[in-house]
Amino acid sequence: MQIIRTRTIGSRVFSVKCDKALEAQGEFLLDLFADTESKAGFLQDGMKIQVGWSILFVHQQDESNVTILAPDYASNPFERTTDDLTETLTVQLEQNYVLKLTGAEGEATLFQDTLISSEQGLDAERVYLERTENRSDGVSGWYLGPAEGGQVDAGELRRYYVFQLLSRRPGALKTLALPKGYVAVLNGEDVEAVLDAEDRNVWPSGK
Repeated sequence: MQIIRTRTIGSRVFSVKCDKALEAQGEFLLDLFADTESKAGFLQDGMKIQVGWSILFVHQQDESNVTILAPDYASNPFERTTDDLTETLTVQLEQNYVLKLTGAEGEATLFQDTLISSEQGLDAERVYLERTENRSDGVSGWYLGPAEGGQVDAGELRRYYVFQLLSRRPGALKTLALPKGYVAVLNGEDVEAVLDAEDRNVWPSGK
């Protein structure tokens, strides 16, 4: 079930739409926008605020009402937006959970950043993700490959946008806030192990 949470910020009412299970995350967003307006001044129509892996937009419907929008990953997130923040908040919540369990200091990967993979890697049952570089100029520094069956031929490698994982490998998204030097192993959509920069498995057993 979807809900709409509202908050009066200055002279306007801001609204957030998401699944009820994400109500706390919706309230957090309203707190964030209230804090941002308090510190930076009036949030103009069309202004953008980065929140973790995504960018949110201020959409002023009329003089008194503002809706917070997110990129529409299902169509074209570079040109279209949606008022349903469920996907945006779900991915952010899962990334925060991985960081909490591993004790890692997060490094954001944005939806429009690229990672290197292949069709073989995206379709494999067990995969590993390795962040070999820090994020820079739209390049996430992540590689996703099959955990079994040997290396992928260089000719098969290509760049994918991070948001494309929502339809191809959604479970991988939860690991993409891990910093340079980390490796995550997934079996299906579930995290099997996370190795830190010292090759220590920091993923709790049974999770």
